[in-house]
Amino acid sequence: MKALPHFLRIASLLLVAWSARAGEFKVGAAAVVITPPPGTPMAGYYHFRAAEGVLDDLFAKAIVVEQDGEKAAFVGLDLITVTRPVAVEARELIAKETGIAPERVMISATHSHTGPVLNRRSGLDEISGASTPAALHYSERLPELIARAVSDANARLGAARASTAVGREETLSFNRRFWMNDGTVSWNPAKFSPNVVAPAGPIDPEVGILYFETNAKAPVPLATYVNFALHPDVVGGSSISADYPGCLAARLADFKGAEMVTLFANGCCGNINHRNIWWADPQKSRREADRIGTVLAAAVMKTWPELKPLVTYAPHSRSRMVTLPLPRFSELDAAEARTLGAQMKDPKLGTVAKAKAVSILDTLAREGKPLEAEVQAIALSDELAIVALPGEIFVELGLALKKASPFKNTFIAELANGSIGYIPNRAAYGEGNYEVVSARCGEGSGELLIEAALELLRELRTSRAP
Repeated sequence: MKALPHFLRIASLLLVAWSARAGEFKVGAAAVVITPPPGTPMAGYYHFRAAEGVLDDLFAKAIVVEQDGEKAAFVGLDLITVTRPVAVEARELIAKETGIAPERVMISATHSHTGPVLNRRSGLDEISGASTPAALHYSERLPELIARAVSDANARLGAARASTAVGREETLSFNRRFWMNDGTVSWNPAKFSPNVVAPAGPIDPEVGILYFETNAKAPVPLATYVNFALHPDVVGGSSISADYPGCLAARLADFKGAEMVTLFANGCCGNINHRNIWWADPQKSRREADRIGTVLAAAVMKTWPELKPLVTYAPHSRSRMVTLPLPRFSELDAAEARTLGAQMKDPKLGTVAKAKAVSILDTLAREGKPLEAEVQAIALSDELAIVALPGEIFVELGLALKKASPFKNTFIAELANGSIGYIPNRAAYGEGNYEVVSARCGEGSGELLIEAALELLRELRTSRAP
């Protein structure tokens, strides 16, 4: 038998030395029901609607990891967003109950449009019902439920191993902004519109998978972290639902067992949805959400044989508050917004007009005070880091971050640790339409967040350098 080449012998010795040095890797996972009661105002649109029933429960799902005495927690909420006050309070409770420092807790929302509305301290609150007693009560109870999920996961910590892979699914997601034949950019144009020229941007087809199982001869599935960029606005109606991420979790449970927790973290999908304008079938229903969740689950299962073990280390975390400029608008725009502010319940007023007015009024209310938003990164291995970004991020920004990241695989959880709304890339500001006029941050904000994320990733990578 031939001797190993010199560099392979060194690599093997280093791996053995590292394995001996590294402590036992542990994982715990849990899910807590966060379904609101009937009558709770629902999120997702610029009008009021109350929950009339429940199609499927909403959950706060938590995965806690530990190695060498260091812990980190990942939380996924079946909600449209997580507000900054909720995230801050939940992290404080988690620190008291588990000892996990706030900067090591990542809380993201799936962005389901069929869940309860959270109070955002915005003009949108009056329109959506977020200022009602029922909505305020829900927001007040939410931090405790999030902390309970993490506490339960922490109590279940046990010896485990992790593996990861990145699959692809290119048939579910579509850029919802289109160049039209008059040179403008449209938002969700009519199906089969003869005026459509081409999509105004790309999609991100990557399906990030981080799988945890017990460290035993006959391993038991513990949790799967799935990362994919696609707006969950499929079900519609007035019944509570986790939308397609709920179906994804159910299908993976069918495959791996009912006790496995599936935590879905939405990628950068501010301008990405499920609507195929070249397909005639209706795409707004629970049935369509089940189709999408099933296809995404199939993409995960198809990738399962490609999972590779991670050489884990004690979780490393970095977090930074980034100052962002406010959007600019004219005095005429401001005057028009003030006029429309009193007409928000008029059904004849379109979504884009409402969004623009609310954004301007919210910006005026800040009296020039810039936005502060958190960017966070957690690394579990030299091969994998997870980044948290605070809003509905355009896909171009996410693709740029992945490409420039010093880690082999970088997952991105948007709507994390708070949200400042839509965050377009710089080029989109000149194109206009819904996402741009909705944005509470000014041109270039997205690029500032990506640069901050890259700096954190470089710091994490450098801290692990020999």
